[in-house]
Amino acid sequence: MKSKAIIALFIAALSTSLILPAEGNTPQKSLVIIDTGFDTALPVISEAVIFEVCILSYSLCPNGRTFQEGPGAATLPASAISSGNMSHGTQMASIAMNTNPGQKIVLLRLVAFNARGERLLVNESTVIQVFKWIASKREELNIGAVAMAQGHHPTLAAKNYCPRVKELEKILLDLKVKNVPVFFPAGNASNKSRIDWPACIPVSMAIGALDTKGEIANYSNYDRNLVDFYVIGTAPSLMPGGSESSATGTSVSTLIAASYWLNVANQKPELTAPAISQLFRDAGRIVFDSKFRYGREMQMQGVLNS
Repeated sequence: MKSKAIIALFIAALSTSLILPAEGNTPQKSLVIIDTGFDTALPVISEAVIFEVCILSYSLCPNGRTFQEGPGAATLPASAISSGNMSHGTQMASIAMNTNPGQKIVLLRLVAFNARGERLLVNESTVIQVFKWIASKREELNIGAVAMAQGHHPTLAAKNYCPRVKELEKILLDLKVKNVPVFFPAGNASNKSRIDWPACIPVSMAIGALDTKGEIANYSNYDRNLVDFYVIGTAPSLMPGGSESSATGTSVSTLIAASYWLNVANQKPELTAPAISQLFRDAGRIVFDSKFRYGREMQMQGVLNS
């Protein structure tokens, strides 16, 4: 299959922190955040990071190669991080930490930028390499969930519109079987018949956005058979350097959903991935859009109450 590129899905949102009471001394599982790069000087991020890695389609990691592990690998230099495109990762990490302040995070930089600050395409083979790396580090980094707020909108109008990438699908399935769900955004193109890739891969956790009225947001892509949960899609976030901003989109919904999930996984380590999913399905209400298309809200408060 020819190499495809994934396109950044922009900005998203934050919600009130809802933390379950701690139980026992079980080691905390970590959340892998895959994005454009991060301002790791921000305390909210630096105090939570346990590992950094850079995996790019171009030789533009800090070491001048396509791969780098260790401190600084996913960090973007302050001189280049002010661009709106480059700030996305910092926003996503801040959203995750404000949603679940106690979690530990692994930062993975996936997107390269040229000298003019323009983002470069990400090859399908690089996405596969990213998830191979995650699978290989699952036990060492005690990975409990993965969130990638990036995606590519399929152009096919056919019923089976989702691009087939069997190697990636197998890795995602293996991670799911080992209780490590992977969260992707449904996308922001207002398409009501198909969602973005890789969210359209059935074994992934596809996340759509709710608006401030609690309805499915107009911009959120829709596929009743593939979107797993809907989460609020508008909230504050931090920009590189620490300035506050407002963010909207399914990207934010994805980070909130993954952080909700990891919260439960850490406090209830005996639960399998299907059991946690069922907890959220039982607790969440049915939500609609203006055309009465429907889905399930992912609601942390409902899980707390149960």
